[in-house]
Amino acid sequence: MQDSTANKPESANDEIRQFFDDMSVGRNEAIQANPVICYEQELRAEAALDLLAPQPGDRVLDIGCGNARDIAKIAESGGHVVGVDISAGMVEAAKLELERIGVTDVTLLVGDATCLGFPDGSFDKVLCSEVIEHIPDAPQALREIWRVLRPGGSLVLTTPNKGSWYGFERYWVWEKLLGRKWPHPCDEWRNTAELFALMEGSRFRVSERKTVCFTPGFILTYFLLPGMIQKLLVKVVSHLEPVLQRTFQNRGYTICVMAMRGIE
Repeated sequence: MQDSTANKPESANDEIRQFFDDMSVGRNEAIQANPVICYEQELRAEAALDLLAPQPGDRVLDIGCGNARDIAKIAESGGHVVGVDISAGMVEAAKLELERIGVTDVTLLVGDATCLGFPDGSFDKVLCSEVIEHIPDAPQALREIWRVLRPGGSLVLTTPNKGSWYGFERYWVWEKLLGRKWPHPCDEWRNTAELFALMEGSRFRVSERKTVCFTPGFILTYFLLPGMIQKLLVKVVSHLEPVLQRTFQNRGYTICVMAMRGIE
């Protein structure tokens, strides 16, 4: 499968760096201020870490680690975590956050997912959560993840689902009907079939998958509902979430997959 963004110039990476440098300031506060966004992030993290299942002694690479949102939970397992992010601002925010909560056995680096500076087979597990959509050359990033994983190692990946209600609002309502420009410089959502094709093209074998988060889109919920109604909506959806996950397996906002690197 050929990725349509594979030939974007280096300037695209500069835009992405700047975008996330700017976002690194006050990111946690912005998430906590909106009950719906907070709920989305909690579900994403829970699903990703359940699939990752880090164990004592595991060597774990967190690609696009951001401000260390998942690193503390991984470190609690007793594994050694390396976090990499293209944004120096995010890496600095991660360092401050880990210092604040007293997590020390973590290495944080500024780096590009398409050119990882690690030897082959360096890691037992890789987490790439809400990141692949922001990488212009996603196939190359997956090839690099394959390279740095040991044979038999696992990749846990999450990404927004183009086939969800959120995807409908973003692509059809926000961009086409309203003619609004999407704020991210690179944010290519995929549906489940497109994501699996991308991963299998990079020689990964998907072993587990699910979609999570069935709040009804973002236009109404983010911008129009008052805070009290947002909280009520989250409470209702959280009770329905298990049923919705079973009934509409490919329609949740976030696709979560675990894939294995085969033993060659």
